[in-house]
Amino acid sequence: MLKLESYEKEAVRLLEERLNLPNLIARVLAIRGIETVHDAERFLYPSLDHLSDPFLLPDIGPAVSAVMEALASGRKIGLFGDYDADGITATALMVDFLERLGAAPEVYLPGREEGYGLNPSAVRVLRERGVDLLICLDCGSSNVAELELARQLGMEAVVIDHHEVGDPHPPSRALVNPKRRDSVFPTRDLAACGVTFFFLLALRRTLHERGLLRHPINLKRELDLVTIGTVGDMVPLTGDNRILVKFGMRVMQGQPKPWLRSILKQNLLFQQRLDSYALSFVIVPRINAAGRVSHPMCALQFLLATEEKESGRLLAELNKANRERQEIEEAIIREAQEKIAGEGLADRRSLVLSKEDWPIGVIGIAAQKLAEAYGKPCIILTRVDGTWKGSARGVPGLDLHGAVGSVSSLLIRFGGHRHACGLSLAEENMDLFPQAFEEAVRRSLPEKERSVVVDAIVEFDELTADVVEYIELLAPFGLGNPRPSFLLAPSSVFVNNRFVKIIDRQNRTWHGNLYRKMEMPDSPGFKVVACPTLREDLGEKFIHLQVTEFLAE
Repeated sequence: MLKLESYEKEAVRLLEERLNLPNLIARVLAIRGIETVHDAERFLYPSLDHLSDPFLLPDIGPAVSAVMEALASGRKIGLFGDYDADGITATALMVDFLERLGAAPEVYLPGREEGYGLNPSAVRVLRERGVDLLICLDCGSSNVAELELARQLGMEAVVIDHHEVGDPHPPSRALVNPKRRDSVFPTRDLAACGVTFFFLLALRRTLHERGLLRHPINLKRELDLVTIGTVGDMVPLTGDNRILVKFGMRVMQGQPKPWLRSILKQNLLFQQRLDSYALSFVIVPRINAAGRVSHPMCALQFLLATEEKESGRLLAELNKANRERQEIEEAIIREAQEKIAGEGLADRRSLVLSKEDWPIGVIGIAAQKLAEAYGKPCIILTRVDGTWKGSARGVPGLDLHGAVGSVSSLLIRFGGHRHACGLSLAEENMDLFPQAFEEAVRRSLPEKERSVVVDAIVEFDELTADVVEYIELLAPFGLGNPRPSFLLAPSSVFVNNRFVKIIDRQNRTWHGNLYRKMEMPDSPGFKVVACPTLREDLGEKFIHLQVTEFLAE
């Protein structure tokens, strides 16, 4: 079913006239709820000055005070970060900033066998290493018992996180999390690296105001790290997230650090092009791979390397880990698809799949791929030390954290956010859990006919180079801000593997590719849904069409 987004015609007229925009661009903006001249200007031409005030985050004052007191007294600061791209980049941000202030933080990134989140063993290790102030990055919001242990051992704690917050709050000096019920911070869905960046903005401002900043610290240079973590955690690219990523991309393109120069030197990017594809499918997977099949410290050291020789050596390790991760992931997905077919699970509204020996570090990305392929939430479980541990990934329209939480009586523990969760359950509940989760999904996500959403029905004449250049102003694209897609009526279409040649009704030829494998309809007069991008070859710009759907009449 085709779903055409609606818009206010008067808003389109105003945007078109006041900002001198092409009609198609004005329509796309209005469809996305950007209906005033003021909002459109801020969206098309954002500034770092448009970022929200960091002091709107809950507990930001106590968190800043705790760190400043530790720095002033010489108390040892410990950092515990999660082992995915978001946790690693949040940790890298904090390490870099504290070292610039002359501190030497103790860093603990858990191995994949420890699982996500703070654990009692890590708390004890950090205390044995002399840590007085424990800062949890990309975790901690649901670690009540672990932070109570830290308190009993004599450690003060600050939590900087973005996962859903339970009740009661964990015992800590500060819980900096935009998902707290009392938060007034405008962007609720920051990644943890984004929360960390705003915390550092607040800390830097306070140090400067009190005359304690001995030399300037340029946090704009660290937006490359924020971009990796934000894209890697698949948070909506709206509000503050969009500004952070947009300027992070500019920083990477204009002033690449050693880690990125190593990637460019090894020709890992298609045509050396740094875009959302490069981030999602080249850079982020390598950062994630370290935590999934080797150890996340390798990725942390890679991002913090100051010499290209060192970053190149570490990149070779990450490339190896990524290849291993790909092989394991493909094997899990293949076995999972066999289970889906063999056990008749394709007609269910959710997928819960388990196998004792699936590697814990790779089940999350496998769950993500299966959720995308089947269009339904997916949980993959594996056994670790007698307990079943799993990763869950959701689909648009579903509050996954809420759905998992509604069956928490069957779980040992769970945590996460709207789009992704981690969970563990005992053997005796393994038979009950799949059906309980299926019923929770059915309650949360009413069945509806599959629809194909487009921004507009357009003629090929409307797709000019100027219009597509305007489309690029809407970037970065991702969850919450997808690349605009349009319905087109071609005269004929030719497909060779994934390459597409489209002939329009004026006999002009357009080139593109298929977003995924799909069959062309047998019926004549079918239409295509495509996302136009601007490409360049031998100095000449041309419009490339990424075809996402074929629609029969």
